[in-house]
Amino acid sequence: MNTISRRIRKKTQTRERILTEAIRIFSQRGIEQATVDEIAAAADVGKGTIYNYFETKEDIVVAFLLDLEHQLQEQVGRLITRRGSLESTLVSFLRLHFKLKEPHHAFVRVFLAQMFSRATASSAWIQQLQTVIDPPLQQLFSSLQERGLVRRDVALPDLVQIFKMIHLGLTATWAMEGPPWRETGRLLKEEIRLFCKGLEARKP
Repeated sequence: MNTISRRIRKKTQTRERILTEAIRIFSQRGIEQATVDEIAAAADVGKGTIYNYFETKEDIVVAFLLDLEHQLQEQVGRLITRRGSLESTLVSFLRLHFKLKEPHHAFVRVFLAQMFSRATASSAWIQQLQTVIDPPLQQLFSSLQERGLVRRDVALPDLVQIFKMIHLGLTATWAMEGPPWRETGRLLKEEIRLFCKGLEARKP
C-alpha cells in the first residue's frame, strides 16, 4: 500500500514539475518556439517521460488550464451559497478567476496570442476546455435563476456563452494591461453592472 502511495505521489510530483517548467518556458519563449527537449532538461526528466504524461505541447497547455479551472470549481460552491446580489456574485467570480491567473500573467499573454492566431471554435483542445469551463458556469447561473436574480426567459446555454464572451474580452484587457490592473478592475465592475441591468429578473 505504501509502495503504491509513493509511486502515485512521485508520478504526481513529476507531472507538476513538468507543468511548472513547461509553463515557465512557454512564458519566456512562446509555445511554438519552446521544445520538448528544453522542457525535459528543465524538469530534470527524460524526453520520453514527457511523452508518458503529455502527447503534445498543446496537451501540456490544456492540462495546466484545466488544473486552474478545477481550482476555480472548488470555490464556485461558495459563490452559489453566498447571499449576495447578482452583480456582486458575478464580479466575485471574475475576480477569483484573475486572482488564480495572476501568478501566470506572462503565460496568459502567450496563450491568448496563440489562441487568437491559430485556434478555432472547433479545435479539439478548445472543445476539451469547454467541457470543464461550462459546468460551473451552468451551475452558477442556474442557481441565480432559482434565487430569482436572473431572468428565466434567457436560455441557460446562451447565458453561459454570453458571459464567456465578456470574460474573454476582460481577460484580453487584463493580459495587455498588466499589474496592478486598475483599468481592468474598473472595466470589470462597469461591464458587469451593465450586463446585470439586462439580466435581472423582471418584477411582475
